[in-house]
Amino acid sequence: MAPRVASTKKRLGSNRNRVRGGGRSVTRPTTRIWHAALALLLTLIASLALLGAPATIAATPTTALSLAIEPPPVTAKAAYAFDMDAGTDLYDLNADERLPPGSTSKIATALLVVRHADLSDKVTIEESDRVDIEVFSNMGLVAGETLTVEQLLWGLLLPSGSDAANALARVVGATLPGGDPNNADASRAAFVVGLNELAAELGLANTKFVNPSGNDAPEHYSSARDLARLAAELLKNETLATIVDTPTWQGVSVGAEQRQISVANVNQLLLEDEAVLGVKTGATPKAGTCLVAARRYGDGNRVVAVVLGSTGQYGSEGILVEDERWNDMRTMFGSLSEDFLWISPSAPDILPGLAEELAVWNATMPPGPTFPVPAADLTDLRYRLVLGPEAAPGTEVGRVHFYSGSTELGAQPVVQR
Repeated sequence: MAPRVASTKKRLGSNRNRVRGGGRSVTRPTTRIWHAALALLLTLIASLALLGAPATIAATPTTALSLAIEPPPVTAKAAYAFDMDAGTDLYDLNADERLPPGSTSKIATALLVVRHADLSDKVTIEESDRVDIEVFSNMGLVAGETLTVEQLLWGLLLPSGSDAANALARVVGATLPGGDPNNADASRAAFVVGLNELAAELGLANTKFVNPSGNDAPEHYSSARDLARLAAELLKNETLATIVDTPTWQGVSVGAEQRQISVANVNQLLLEDEAVLGVKTGATPKAGTCLVAARRYGDGNRVVAVVLGSTGQYGSEGILVEDERWNDMRTMFGSLSEDFLWISPSAPDILPGLAEELAVWNATMPPGPTFPVPAADLTDLRYRLVLGPEAAPGTEVGRVHFYSGSTELGAQPVVQR
């Protein structure tokens, strides 16, 4: 059965609402004529349903949409931003270029860990888990002590502990195909295979892992777009989202040693902006300085942004003496508020006539996310309402598609009242 379709275009400052159909624009009919036409159409719909037409039309899932423009000038080799709640690309600078990601790789490590381990599982630290603290970021693990998986995740994601990554990869990898509880190297290798399987599952075409920490290595790479998708998956996990949004954490190891542990988040932006949600830092000589960060816009939409290969310079003692990733991300976050506006399609002053249109069909649009709109296009908003036949109350019967000019901003489901 052909769906019911109505489309209304709205320009700010204008009260003229039009129904588009048949290749021409006509003014909205009077209420009496409109209701008569509605009754006739519903009769036709019912007749077609008796002839075997489907009872409902399945709504097409909202796909990723793109409003992407080049971000403001940054030092990064690649930059990307997307609204994970609206599913919309916003900034794109070499977003699919394969680059060394540094410790932002640990986002994937955390995701694989929570898939295969319980947070309360206990892990006894081995000497092979430890790293050179003069070279690698770490949480200061000591051989022989015992921590939980959750405690190791705090050390993995806040100070970017490569020792925590080694311990988690060893223990979790031992449970995966090819892993061996008595062979740390084999277990970590199995974990890396799991990382690449995760990347393939998520459709990350420009990502390959060689180790769980993000240490510089041939053929270890990712892209700004892929890392943003990984970060979006992390933010869907309540435990991991809480960890990356926390400035400091303290705990006590669960072994007989009962060692006090204190770690701090190295993400500077958490302390500067309460709208920032994390997510992960990275810096190596080959990768430069990298940052995956998320910030709320609009009515709470989470925008994930990535900079890879920002300017960074190490001093003689291996300490970063120049680190532009923070300024790059500040620039992007500030410009997003200038380049885009987040609107609620249910607000009466945004798309007047939509509520009345839905009421005619005895349908309603449940609350949904706000949509980013290019600031320059706010005066050219419209919608297209696509409905199937009437159904039981609460049943999804169609979608409202929202446009800025000819660009679709997103869609929200419509349900029968």
